Amino acid sequence: MWGAKGKAGPISWTIGRLLPMLALVVAACAPVPDPSVGLTQEESIALIDQVEASDLAIESIAEAFALNTRSTDVQRENLLSELIGRRVEWDIPVYEVSFTEGRYEVTSQPIPIQDPEAVGLVRVMAYVTPQNDEDAALLQSVKTDDVVRVRGIVQEIRLRTIVSVVPAIVVASPAR
Repeated sequence: MWGAKGKAGPISWTIGRLLPMLALVVAACAPVPDPSVGLTQEESIALIDQVEASDLAIESIAEAFALNTRSTDVQRENLLSELIGRRVEWDIPVYEVSFTEGRYEVTSQPIPIQDPEAVGLVRVMAYVTPQNDEDAALLQSVKTDDVVRVRGIVQEIRLRTIVSVVPAIVVASPAR
């Protein structure tokens, strides 16, 4: 693997570049913490309302966690302490909806930011439990760029890009 002059050959260079990327992918695929595991649908929905509310806007979070943002690590840590484990209610622009194990995983488009020099990467992933047949029909009919209002508990912000909201419910119809 090492050349005659002590330089890394193409194989070790490739491995050295791929290992950090692989570590990020593995971290991104780890399960999201879910306080509703083992609860009935009704208990899971009730859990959301029992949790303390946060009044942070998703746009504020997107600005703070954007790449090349003017926000500091201290400011991001303060936001996290005000957000993790708290109830939020946000309008999110839909990118994708999938269905697994009785819940809909609603992934948003990247949340827009104001800073022209920063790159907004933050998305919301809400694990939505339908409260009734109308919610299920709504989640099956929304399309990319429709907006849905979700209420749920923020569990984490993963890799400065994904705000995980688990469990969550739909609280309004989409604006199309």
